[in-house]
Amino acid sequence: MAAPPYMSSRSPPPLQHPKPTHPAYPPPEPPHTPTGGSTNSSPYSQAQRLSQDGYIRYSSPPVGESVQQQQHHNNSSGGASTSSFNAYNPPNQRNGYPASNTPGVSVGHAPGPQGYSTMNQANSFGGTWPGMNDATAQMGVQFGKSAVAAGQEYVEKNFTRYLPLHLIKVSFSVTNSYVLNKLRLVLFPWRHKPWSRQVKRSSENGAMEGWQPPRDDINAPDLYIPTMALVTYTLLSALASGLQSRFHPEVLGLSLSKSLAVVILEFCAIKLGCYLLDVKGGGASGVELIGYGGYKFVGIIVCIITSMLGFGKLVSWGVFVYTFGANAFFLLRSLKYVLLPDASVSTVTNTLSHSQRSRRVQFLFVMAMSQVLWMGWLSIV
Repeated sequence: MAAPPYMSSRSPPPLQHPKPTHPAYPPPEPPHTPTGGSTNSSPYSQAQRLSQDGYIRYSSPPVGESVQQQQHHNNSSGGASTSSFNAYNPPNQRNGYPASNTPGVSVGHAPGPQGYSTMNQANSFGGTWPGMNDATAQMGVQFGKSAVAAGQEYVEKNFTRYLPLHLIKVSFSVTNSYVLNKLRLVLFPWRHKPWSRQVKRSSENGAMEGWQPPRDDINAPDLYIPTMALVTYTLLSALASGLQSRFHPEVLGLSLSKSLAVVILEFCAIKLGCYLLDVKGGGASGVELIGYGGYKFVGIIVCIITSMLGFGKLVSWGVFVYTFGANAFFLLRSLKYVLLPDASVSTVTNTLSHSQRSRRVQFLFVMAMSQVLWMGWLSIV
């Protein structure tokens, strides 16, 4: 009969493990069994734990089996209290490993970096993305702020070049007294004086910085009254069409398109005339020119209301002639500082010749008389 492998001269001697003097931690006590039985029946009994060579052995279920036994025990107990002590699966222990109090290391898993364990645990409950920590989130916030700042700077440099937002805000900054006085000036401009705009000067050296805003100067153009008049004209056109039993949703779009086309054409005509006549310095901006072109809708609204009230054609034509004359006179006096700037407020030092002045006056008169075409076309609803 062959000798055992460990008795061979070629095999190393068996390992001799040191005998522990005491267990690392006391084993849990077995549950109390009400029925009388042998004390050796428990797997934790002293007789079974002491071997012949003096080692103290502990019987434990395989890894992953204790959780299944605990679930099976809870299901078979039929609603028993879960707060009772279970000796086969003690709290603070799992799969034979003691609970760890180290932050960032979860029980039953291999220890790893603190951020990954915390973020993975948060992601299991629908939280942040795995692998994200505070440093990564802070970096993302800083990148987003820098992108937004770069976008705002790009818009301010490129978009505001063609659309002056500051002038638009100032044009809508009006008061109730300004609106009432301006409407009275547009409808009854005959005896108004003076027509010159007020200059805004610097408090340090008294240099000219521009014009006063509409709320401080009755002669300054605004965008509030033209915008409200444009919306009112569109609604009145739809109402007049409805009273004549020919309303259609397209009437709103058609009326708005016609009015915007008139304003844009008139604006382009004024800018073209200023370019051909070499008008420089002291002129109004594009926003102010649009505001001047929008005041005609106040007279058009009066004409439409008069025709809707049924005063007859004679009264309607009389109101149209009056509103046309008022708007033409208003433009003659208001646009004078644009084509014929005052020498005291103009940045151009050279004086105008007689021929240049006469051509500008003729162009101003043509623009004033052209209001009869625009107002007559828009009054037909």
